[in-house]
Amino acid sequence: MQQQGQRRGGFSPFQVLPIEQTLQSFQWFDAMRRSQPVYHEEQSNTWHIFGYDDIRQVLTDTVHFSSENVPGFSEGTFLKGTVVAKDPPYHRKLRNLVNQAFTPRAVNHLSGRVTEIAQGLLDDVRANGKMDVVKDIAFPFPAKVIAELLGVPANDWDIFRRWAGAEDGGEQQQQRQQSSPEQMMKARQTMESQMYDYFSRLLDERRRSPREDLISSLSVAEIDGERLNENELVSFCILLLAAGQETTKNLIANALYCFTEDLDLQQRLRQDPALMPSTIEEVLRYLPPVWFTFRRTASDAEFGGQTIPANSIVLVWNASGNRDPEQFPNPDHFDARREPNRHLTFGHGIHFCIGAPLARLEARILLPMMLEQLKDIRRVPDVPIVVRAGIVYVIQSLPITFTAS
Repeated sequence: MQQQGQRRGGFSPFQVLPIEQTLQSFQWFDAMRRSQPVYHEEQSNTWHIFGYDDIRQVLTDTVHFSSENVPGFSEGTFLKGTVVAKDPPYHRKLRNLVNQAFTPRAVNHLSGRVTEIAQGLLDDVRANGKMDVVKDIAFPFPAKVIAELLGVPANDWDIFRRWAGAEDGGEQQQQRQQSSPEQMMKARQTMESQMYDYFSRLLDERRRSPREDLISSLSVAEIDGERLNENELVSFCILLLAAGQETTKNLIANALYCFTEDLDLQQRLRQDPALMPSTIEEVLRYLPPVWFTFRRTASDAEFGGQTIPANSIVLVWNASGNRDPEQFPNPDHFDARREPNRHLTFGHGIHFCIGAPLARLEARILLPMMLEQLKDIRRVPDVPIVVRAGIVYVIQSLPITFTAS
């Protein structure tokens, strides 16, 4: 375990760690919050922020802490040009236009179809008495929901599945680890080009023949007579696929990890389903799918008694803020009834995650169904759980057993 003062940032996006090592990071967060809550890592010239209040301030202050032109975050990734990587006033335009189509009401309208998708996946595994939570449920569930939301035709599922990250492990994972940065960049650019062309064609089809789906709604959303242009619209579809699917996948896997760590919690949730919403929020706080966020200082910023120079990279550890005892009493304890629970997993301020209502809806539908239909859920013993570390922390595989039905 690295101690304070040693380099901790700069993760490779495909670094794989045992989950025990990942969880030790919370000890490091605690040490840094107490000793160096604002820490300059000279090797990468990155400023790390660890305290809850400081993180909220960085995420709220768009004047000093910009989301634009952030190396490794917005630049050179699928985030470039999206609402995630824009500051006001342009951010406001994108957010307001997208919000017209991506409302909680529109998301809740999906609940019936979300239930059908969840049941179909459970029907495929219930008789087996075992499954890999990630491969069999956590990955395909949100990917199918997003495909439904966007209006992706059913016969395009195979290509959509590949883009959503179906081959994120196994042989494909090894190939990525063995690839050079240039090869990885070229492969990513090829995939993003394919995705762009696909959504452009789908957009053109919906303009000619609108349907009850998100792409049709976005194509006609207006504010003061202004619509999203094709690049903005297609970029948002790619963002939704990449970010929304990954976040919800990890939320589901992390929830099952927590449920198999505490078998009594499973029983309490079966006996009291009303406990599920607060339990989901506690999973988001305790073992978040997203661990940190990047910003760039737009000008010199006085922060934590230090001056952060203009154009510096600032990394705020949302996962550390979620364990700050100044905000969360007994923060290392999983409390399914924790209230209030103002965690930072979905961010804060103007960049608060647009997809948060969808992720919560999916979890609130799927997880109770799993606990009701799969009895005595347990992890397969002696199988190491590994995590791919980066901005998003991903459990690669989670084999479980349960009573077949």
